[in-house]
Amino acid sequence: MTKLWKCQKCGRKFEKKNQMHSCTIYPVEKHFKGKEEMKPLYNKLKEKIKKNVGSFWVESLPCCIHLVTAPAYTFAAVYALRDRIRMHFGLDYKLESSRIDKFSQYSANRYMYSIDIKSEKEIDRELLSWLRQAYNLKHGV
Repeated sequence: MTKLWKCQKCGRKFEKKNQMHSCTIYPVEKHFKGKEEMKPLYNKLKEKIKKNVGSFWVESLPCCIHLVTAPAYTFAAVYALRDRIRMHFGLDYKLESSRIDKFSQYSANRYMYSIDIKSEKEIDRELLSWLRQAYNLKHGV
């Protein structure tokens, strides 16, 4: 297992010593202020990822909610919106799907995807497969 550097101020863990980051910890509940009806969908999303993809922890930052797996690898980000959950995840290939709202290529073989989730039925095998691939990118699986 890789030895991680732990920030003495905020407690977050990183692979690189003195990794540049924000130490601002932002309670998850603040992401759902005024968007409370999306919290059960977020909880269902986390539950299905843990059951079908793997274990992870949550790092809630002012920008979004990171889903992180060992060793300190953010495999997805969640944004709470009024009528949906927006999720970002990265893959090492160009994904073709009408479900993808936006994508960008940020290196020779890394693509970032954005998908909106409006109901529990959209947390399906296809989405969980993409998240499993994103989760496993760091592990070379």
